[in-house]
Amino acid sequence: MLWSPRLSLSNFHVKLTAKGLFRNLQLLPGCKKSTVVFHAVDKSSKGSKAAGPTAGRTPQHSPACQAGPVEEEDEREDLRLQNEKKNQCILHLRKLIANGNRRLEALALVVQHIFSERESAIKQREELSVQINNLREQLSNSVSCCEQLEKEKEEVRVTLEALFQKLQEQHQSELQQLEERLKDFYSAEWDKTHEAYQREADKCRVLMQQQVEDVRYKQEALRKQQEAAHTEQIATLKHEHETSLTELKKAYENDMQELDKTLKESEAMLNEKIETLTAENEALKERLREEQEWRRAAADKSQKDAHTLYLEQELESLRAVLEIKTNQIHQKDKKLMQMDKLIDDNLKLEECLNKVQQENEDYKARMDKHAALSRQLSTEQAMLQQTLQKESKVNKRLSMENEELLWKLHNGDLCSPRRLSPSSPFPSPRNSGSFSTAPISPR
Repeated sequence: MLWSPRLSLSNFHVKLTAKGLFRNLQLLPGCKKSTVVFHAVDKSSKGSKAAGPTAGRTPQHSPACQAGPVEEEDEREDLRLQNEKKNQCILHLRKLIANGNRRLEALALVVQHIFSERESAIKQREELSVQINNLREQLSNSVSCCEQLEKEKEEVRVTLEALFQKLQEQHQSELQQLEERLKDFYSAEWDKTHEAYQREADKCRVLMQQQVEDVRYKQEALRKQQEAAHTEQIATLKHEHETSLTELKKAYENDMQELDKTLKESEAMLNEKIETLTAENEALKERLREEQEWRRAAADKSQKDAHTLYLEQELESLRAVLEIKTNQIHQKDKKLMQMDKLIDDNLKLEECLNKVQQENEDYKARMDKHAALSRQLSTEQAMLQQTLQKESKVNKRLSMENEELLWKLHNGDLCSPRRLSPSSPFPSPRNSGSFSTAPISPR
């Protein structure tokens, strides 16, 4: 049996409420009292029943005892009290009965609610069982449909395979027909294009020959012009170099002669002046020594006269002259330094002359290189002419091969048609050598 979570929770709640009601009924404070009261009522009823016969019997024995009216009043009060207690008990029992009726009504309502819930749950269970049965029927129907669809799928697959094979065979036959048509079409196109190519090749050959001849004439003219210009440049450079060398040599020789003359004259003059100055210096030194000795002697004698004063004055004048001579010697030294500078300049000029000579040698080497380059250019020109002749021979051979191919194409002696594939309907003329050459040309 399938139960929904809503029904199970409601049933569980109903059971809990019913249990709570029963527990509340059992735990009411008046239950035990009612039982006790019932027991007390029973005892009192039994006492009353026992007192009844005794009361009935007392008048029988009253003549013996003869109780007074006081005892009767006591009995009446006891009866009245008992009646009041009974009335209270009856009221209490009525209250308990009313409470019990209310609780029974509540229990009845709860039970009625539980039964209604149970009936709804049963109805839902029946509905669910019906739904499950429907679902089972649908599942069985879907399984049968799937099996039927599988069978139909197999049948369709078989039919499609048969159709595919038929279409493939038809496609193969159409492809073969199309290949044959393409071969015929491409063979016709090949004939046309080859004829056009032959015409273009003849035109190109003529143009190339003309261009080669023009280039050859231009090259020869340029070579002649370059040789003439080169010879003129070499002649001018030689002339300029020779003139510059002669001028430099003349200027250098003149400068050297003048410098030698000036050096010799200055050296002679300086030597004479140096000799005279050295002689004067020595004489002055001797005079100074004499004066110093004389002064020492005079100082020793401690005698001074007019002659000593005169000698002192002369000593001072000699000192002044000596200073002048020393200044002249310094000036001569400066002139000697200038002469040394002139000698250094002369050496520098000699170095410049050496450099000019080296440059002259470099110019000569360059001239030799230019001559070698001109010879190399002439050899390269001869090689280029040879290569042009070879290319012309190759072009002739290619033209012969093209003519042979044309003859083969016209006679129908082609290679296998696989080479004429649709992807490359016009093969390049360089591959024309793959055909077999004929022993005799058509022309």
